[in-house]
Amino acid sequence: MSDSEEFSAEEEEGKEKFRPTFSIEDQPLEVIKRIKALKKLQFENIKLEVKYYEECHKLDLKYQKLYDENNVIRTKIVKGEHEPKNDELEWKDETIDELVTKLERLQVDAKNKVTGIPDFWLTVFQNANESLLSGIFEPIDEAVFKYLEDITLTLPPENKSFTLVFHFAQNPFFENTELTKEYEMKHTFDPEDPLDFDGPEMFRSKGCKINWKAGKNTTVKVIKQKVKQKGKGKGGPKFVTKNEKRDSFFNFFSPPKVPEDDEDIDDVLQAMITEDFDIGYSIKEKLIPRAVLYYTGEALEDDSDEKDEDDDEDGSDEED
Repeated sequence: MSDSEEFSAEEEEGKEKFRPTFSIEDQPLEVIKRIKALKKLQFENIKLEVKYYEECHKLDLKYQKLYDENNVIRTKIVKGEHEPKNDELEWKDETIDELVTKLERLQVDAKNKVTGIPDFWLTVFQNANESLLSGIFEPIDEAVFKYLEDITLTLPPENKSFTLVFHFAQNPFFENTELTKEYEMKHTFDPEDPLDFDGPEMFRSKGCKINWKAGKNTTVKVIKQKVKQKGKGKGGPKFVTKNEKRDSFFNFFSPPKVPEDDEDIDDVLQAMITEDFDIGYSIKEKLIPRAVLYYTGEALEDDSDEKDEDDDEDGSDEED
């Protein structure tokens, strides 16, 4: 088969192979050696990059402790265990300030007062569902999320993973008080392909077992089917039950299994893995630290602005 025929075959399969603008084999010996030296220098930079990310992780650990201290207070306010006063309320917000002034003038009866911020995390997830969660938060999950009290982030000493911890109050749906999702990270270069390193990246996730109470599993739909009976049997009709998987946020805790060999990952599985990583990263980087802004919906405006900017950049590239 000629080169042109082989190239055409690759195009037909939709796997056109990239061809560099020059062939290294055609270069003089001196140039080839210089390219080899450049790759060695690239590897030296990769090793420095690994150390850079190690230093970054030390900062992450330092500041995560400070974030956690503030978030403990956030949780107490949400649950009604702490009432903010004095300097804790020193934040200028025209909309909220007007509402506070109006309601204070009305002197709302004590009977109308509520504890904490009801349905705080439920509202956060409802609002962030499309922008951060790929729409996996379903109406059937809403009753369960009324019992969600907090989401925390756990970072190990080395940047090898991070864990999302969902804290639930006692509830009628499952026995667990905590549900966890761990994401493992590649934090250094692969000795087999060191120049491919592009910073820490997720490569696998692990959920947890949910101890559902009878009939409360939101990830399963129970279907009752009538069984055909042979002959003239006595008694009424007989039925069997069949369980079918149902869309629910709680499938998040049963992530797709990542094969050891990348060649075993097809397009469908890859899409599922990518979505899982995107959701986990979004919860870690956006939803947990900016929960109050997703509660009010303000973060959604920022997300929309970022998306518009990305679209404008894409449009500019196309015009060029």
